[in-house]
Amino acid sequence: MPSLIRSLNVIGRCGTLFRADRLENSGVDPFNYFYLFYICRNPGVSQEALGRALYVNKSSVTRHIARLEESGFLKRVPSPSDRRSLLVYPTEKAVALLPLLREVGSDWKGALTSGFSEEETVLFERLLQRAMENAQKAMGEEEKL
Repeated sequence: MPSLIRSLNVIGRCGTLFRADRLENSGVDPFNYFYLFYICRNPGVSQEALGRALYVNKSSVTRHIARLEESGFLKRVPSPSDRRSLLVYPTEKAVALLPLLREVGSDWKGALTSGFSEEETVLFERLLQRAMENAQKAMGEEEKL
């Protein structure tokens, strides 16, 4: 039986390849999928909060946000309460891409749960949710995504 860690790594890598294929002509790479999805759902998020939500370091957030801004998907504005902090907003171009992002996510979920009964899908989602919460606790995180 394959190890849990190997299985999770293979699923993650396959998800990246799946997103790369499906987003090929969108101008978005598979790693920016999560950034765009989160920002579209949380307009005005600070770069710091975005990094915490996606579990990535500040330099990665800055790099990805800069690329997405250069491509016209995002805009950064200084926070009115703290001029040192930048808030990130989706542009119309990003909002227009949201249906594709949702479709890609839905299709990936369908691919992962292909052949599962409805009960198995629900159980799988619950177990993954618990595993995610355990991972967050192990990292000292109480905040949920």
